[in-house]
Amino acid sequence: MAYGIEDQTLVDLEAFAVEIAAEAGAILARHFGRALKIEYKDKRESDPVTDADHESQSFLVDAITKRFPDHGILGEEDDKEKQEDTSPAPDFLWVLDPLDGTKNFLHGLPIYASSIGVLYKGAPVAGAVFTPWPSDNGSMVLHARKGGGAFADDEPISVLDTEPKGNTLVTLPASFGVTHRMRGPLRRTIFDLRVTGSIAYELALVARGATHYMVTTRPHLWDIAGGVMIVMEAGGLLMRGKRSGGPLDLFPSIKWRETESLVPEWQSGVTSVKDLRSWASPLTLAGPKTAHLVADNMQAHLNLRWWVRRKWRSLRPG
Repeated sequence: MAYGIEDQTLVDLEAFAVEIAAEAGAILARHFGRALKIEYKDKRESDPVTDADHESQSFLVDAITKRFPDHGILGEEDDKEKQEDTSPAPDFLWVLDPLDGTKNFLHGLPIYASSIGVLYKGAPVAGAVFTPWPSDNGSMVLHARKGGGAFADDEPISVLDTEPKGNTLVTLPASFGVTHRMRGPLRRTIFDLRVTGSIAYELALVARGATHYMVTTRPHLWDIAGGVMIVMEAGGLLMRGKRSGGPLDLFPSIKWRETESLVPEWQSGVTSVKDLRSWASPLTLAGPKTAHLVADNMQAHLNLRWWVRRKWRSLRPG
């Protein structure tokens, strides 16, 4: 029993997450490589959403609502009315990213994921992530529940927790070097950097030991809720960072702490889905030794050009 939840309930949550992740993945596979209707969430047209995103989320929402009508749902592609809903979120919350890696998907790059996470009072308790993968059926579903271990389909998986070496593969955001740097032993450690364009996919890579660790600087809950559970049950550690800018944001720093909850400040009957839409926090996920090594040697720093650009944008009208 975890967090007062019956073991059978956790088993049922995981099994259903696996079932619908596989079906959501099948929807995406049918769209992959075909012409898609594209909309953009921003004026710069840098954040696309497609009919594949919408169809996958609609399926997931309908399935969860039918099976668990008392549970809440937070999805990346929620409509505007749901985004503005300030009513309290139920303690069981399904967090969905129907298609993480939309740009890759649009360009025919098979590095994407459909991520499903279940939180209980802000803590991950079950998760499933569909990814394309060179296997007999061309894909896999990674999945886990609290206390149940982690699996790729039916195969147990585990993170790496050896000392990083020259052939270590790691994933960092493309913008990592703008506001962060490594110091100490990691400053001199040669590693091979990978930037995939899908946080959920990168969590899958860490969970199955394909990459050594991953850092993400400002993910949304839907990016990570499913994958975080899988990494932790594969033996990994979740480190959450708190960034401080200091006076005028001129003296940035970041403090890391080990945690099992994504929303430790959760208040039953108070925390709303709208509150959770604005959630963002630096995260490091890896085997325990590696996670502490990375967190102890990661440093936030000031990039003057970035600082000026951000201040200028904040002062512009509109």
